[in-house]
Amino acid sequence: MNRVLEKLRENTYIFQIITLMSGTLMAQVIMLAFIPILTRLYTPSEFGVYSLFFAISSMLGMVSSLKYEQAIMLPKSNRDAQALVFLSIVITLVISTLIGIVLILFYDFFLNYFNGLVYLVWLLPFSILVIGLIQIFNTYATRKQFYKKMAGVKMMEAVTTVTTQGISRYSFMLDGLIVGKFISNLYSLYLLLSFHLKKQTLQLKFFTKRRVKANIKRHENFPKYQSFSTLLNSFSQNIPVLLFTSLFSPAIAGLYTLTYRVMQAPILLIANSTRSVFYQKASEMYANGEDITQLHIKTTVGLIKLFIIPMLIILLFGEELFVLLFGEEWAESGVTAQITIVWFLFSFITPPTSMMYNILNLQKVLLQLQVITLIVRALAIYIGFYFFDSYMVSVVLFTIASVVHNLIFMGYIYHQIKNKKIVGVKQ
Repeated sequence: MNRVLEKLRENTYIFQIITLMSGTLMAQVIMLAFIPILTRLYTPSEFGVYSLFFAISSMLGMVSSLKYEQAIMLPKSNRDAQALVFLSIVITLVISTLIGIVLILFYDFFLNYFNGLVYLVWLLPFSILVIGLIQIFNTYATRKQFYKKMAGVKMMEAVTTVTTQGISRYSFMLDGLIVGKFISNLYSLYLLLSFHLKKQTLQLKFFTKRRVKANIKRHENFPKYQSFSTLLNSFSQNIPVLLFTSLFSPAIAGLYTLTYRVMQAPILLIANSTRSVFYQKASEMYANGEDITQLHIKTTVGLIKLFIIPMLIILLFGEELFVLLFGEEWAESGVTAQITIVWFLFSFITPPTSMMYNILNLQKVLLQLQVITLIVRALAIYIGFYFFDSYMVSVVLFTIASVVHNLIFMGYIYHQIKNKKIVGVKQ
């Protein structure tokens, strides 16, 4: 056992993934342990409103820096990286403010969209701001390889989420799903920001006009292509929630949300931790002119091996497991899990591929793929509604469209790898 641990420590890449994954593991264990309680405290309709709110705030929060935060990983110079951090923060503040102004101007529309819940309208720009800032400081923490701290933040976020969501309903009979999650996000931001300040990783003197202009120009593909690509991808990922709410009902959206939340657990646990470490390692290798082909292939194959057994369990016993864990009224969520499991397989194994598009400066190609995918996914859901009046048919068609997208998404990068070695240029 000691020999195995010693080998893991010697393999820095694997050890970093495990370190980051440990915090995510604890976070997911906490979240999954409390979901059976939350599904008995809250109704599918309440889960539907929750998923709708965070689908919107997450989509906008993810692009609130115009994706300049993704460029933080790329410069060899730490001074340029810090300039990009400050640039991302400023852009996020501006975008969040503009969204707040739009909400004021079209207040009645958004109030109606959120079923008359006034606090959701005013909470939205703040949620977008917090999500955007967390993304920035997480990316910079990854560059600095603060994996232990990131793991701890993930765990504390989970504890805060389930505590506030559970207590607000059980003790005060309030709908705390949304507010509880917002409070936990705010706490995560506080922990990350205070850690960076303590370590003095950011110095304002590097936020100069000359340095910022140079980095804006150097990484112009991120706002031009990556920001729209990410927004479209996030929109197409969340389009079932957005359309199920309006075409069917919030309860149907809630049933789908539980499936998505549970099935995302291994993705958040392993795949996203792998994404962060892979991006840091691959970016560093590429900047130094090293071949990253084998790193990409080895990481992807390793993820495939990890997902096979969970996939088979869900395929065979999905509905029974959901009834056992969450109650009879959530049986359809189990059926949805069985239908969508192949799509979640691809979601699990594609993070290294998605980072390759950034590293190889292929954001324009990625944007084109996302536009086509969004259209096809939306059509799939509308066909299920208008021709079959069945959200299950919509789920099947959506899954097929998603699998085809991922095959093309991965196939393009494989084609790039096959035709030329992925070797960077020393800066």
